[in-house]
Amino acid sequence: MKKTVIIILNWNGADDTLACLESMLVLKGNFHALVVDNGSGDDSVERIGQWIAAHKDEISSEILPLDKNYGFAIGNNKGVAYARKYNPDYFLLLNNDTEVTPDFLTKLVEFSEHHSDYRVLTPKIHYFFDKSKIWNCGGSLSMGFRRYYYAGQCDADIKESVYIPIGFVTGCALFFPPELLDCEGRLLTERFFFGEEDFEFSMRMEAQGVKMACVLDSVIYHKVGASGSRMSGLGKIYLHYLNRFVDIRLHKSRIFYYLWALVNAPFCIRHFYKGSHSFPVAAKLLWRLLSDARVKQGVSREDFESLVINNTYFDK
Repeated sequence: MKKTVIIILNWNGADDTLACLESMLVLKGNFHALVVDNGSGDDSVERIGQWIAAHKDEISSEILPLDKNYGFAIGNNKGVAYARKYNPDYFLLLNNDTEVTPDFLTKLVEFSEHHSDYRVLTPKIHYFFDKSKIWNCGGSLSMGFRRYYYAGQCDADIKESVYIPIGFVTGCALFFPPELLDCEGRLLTERFFFGEEDFEFSMRMEAQGVKMACVLDSVIYHKVGASGSRMSGLGKIYLHYLNRFVDIRLHKSRIFYYLWALVNAPFCIRHFYKGSHSFPVAAKLLWRLLSDARVKQGVSREDFESLVINNTYFDK
């Protein structure tokens, strides 16, 4: 039976992580759950470790504590690098704020075995707090924008019967074979500390001609926004746009980037105005954004912390 290593990244989120693990007690298939603790400052490692020890006869699982918070991409990459020793047939990145259905994993494995031309898969992801509503069934990329399939809709609205070919996959539930890892064993770009990893990954897969799909009879539930809810204000808005502007500049031609930036400038102004209630501040932030995006090769942990934690980014 094909083996999957499920990598669950935790950062000060033991309640969600333990609920995710609890849902796996009835999960079918051959899998090993690896919780990667991203330098939590609370009692996450202790609590998760105790749960794993108490359920060692029910589920194959372990915890890998990291020495600090490396962000989403590096944290997951470190988990993948560690888990390669198990020689799995597949990896699955799974958000800790999800809960799974018993056969979601076997459905992904079965689909992959019968549709080997699709190398990246995702389940159909429903909202956790309104399980009748779909968060997304993957999505598409077009002209530097992302669109979710069937967002906010119900199962009855889905026209496809088995799967949906997709051009965009979220990092919430990303199923892939080891051969997609780069020469250093990494899956995700490490240019961005928080956010943008799945967008960059999807653009990279598109450029490489890697086919992706959402498997419709594989279902999980997501507590959407649990991580992002800890952030608010202008810093969060600026971080989103800085990630995207840098990403587009690095992946597209210079002409495409300048045209794309021109089209997006009014959206930036609108969101900056909503956050500041000042047109002069919004215009200043747009100018700063364009200047930053022109020279940065990524958005670092220091950028992230000064934007959404310390609120010192614009003091520079």
